[in-house]
Amino acid sequence: GYSGDGAEDGPAFGMDASHRGGRVGFVDVRGDNLLVIPDYKGNNHFNTLGNLVLDPRVGLAFVDFVRGSLLQVTGRVEVVWDGAAEVARYPGAQRLLRVEVDEVVRLDGALPIRWRAPEGSVVPLRVARKVVESEDVVSFELVPVEEGKKLQRFDAGQYLPIELNVLFSDQSRPVKRTYSLSNSPGDSHYRISVKREAHGLASRYLHDSLEPGDVIQSNAPAGDFVLSVSRKRPVVLLSAGVGATPLLSMLHHLVANEPERPVVYIHAARDGAHHSFGNEVRNLVAASPQIKAFVFYSRPQDVDVQSKRFEREGRVTSEAIKSIIPQVDADFYLCGPLGFVSSTISILDELGVPSELIHSETFGPSA
Repeated sequence: GYSGDGAEDGPAFGMDASHRGGRVGFVDVRGDNLLVIPDYKGNNHFNTLGNLVLDPRVGLAFVDFVRGSLLQVTGRVEVVWDGAAEVARYPGAQRLLRVEVDEVVRLDGALPIRWRAPEGSVVPLRVARKVVESEDVVSFELVPVEEGKKLQRFDAGQYLPIELNVLFSDQSRPVKRTYSLSNSPGDSHYRISVKREAHGLASRYLHDSLEPGDVIQSNAPAGDFVLSVSRKRPVVLLSAGVGATPLLSMLHHLVANEPERPVVYIHAARDGAHHSFGNEVRNLVAASPQIKAFVFYSRPQDVDVQSKRFEREGRVTSEAIKSIIPQVDADFYLCGPLGFVSSTISILDELGVPSELIHSETFGPSA
């Protein structure tokens, strides 16, 4: 921003500078001499904006730290304030800067420093497939937007942090969530499986609005609730509802990489309509004689009984676990609602399972 051009303006004349930022590609180039720059929350340097209102002359510097190049742009700017219809076209923007370009200077290799984004930083992902898994769970297969780019490998059990632009009260705003990865770590795509919550802002948006071809932002997979591959004990996977997602990823890993390791898979659902991944699990069990699976329906429908989609009726009780699990010298992985996880830990404690062999993660409704 410009604030005077001589001593007569007092000690505060000259230039002021402030940073503006956003996602890669956030500056909109329109034609040969017009730039539209969304001004996001956190960029509240109103001294600069005030100077631009008083004097529209502006200079912009775009730095390419990878190649050490610098692009300098001069021109005149108009501030488009919040509330204008044009601002709404840029999700998350609070105002816009419309720059009419006068001159551009490019300096290749002018900077003495180089910088690259760290591995696993923000990556745009495209929705390749959207699959309905059950009455309230939908899966999204995600691939890199950049053709040929490989996704960072994840460990079975980890989650994927994502950011969505969700329309809320007639304004688009970024919403961050984390969802467990439910596919095999060896796949060339990520898969998240999301339960629709009645009042969930993100889950309703994903179910109702996100479609194949749409793009979301993600960070690197993370999380400490992971399958231990260093120990070769038998594995017991216990889940309820959408808590099956990280354990399904573990099951994929075990079938593909440790087929000799004994596995017991126990899953609880309300009924067949609310049972996700049933066919997928049955195919994995068929591929490995070391896996035994037991599905519990707490309220089975007639069609469930006729089709034999489950092994046990009722909830996962102490007696049921005792009858299924032949030994307590195993690694136990639990995931589901807090009540399910807490009661199952109590049951395992009663059975004498050491606490260091019990690994758990709880899922609950998210806004």
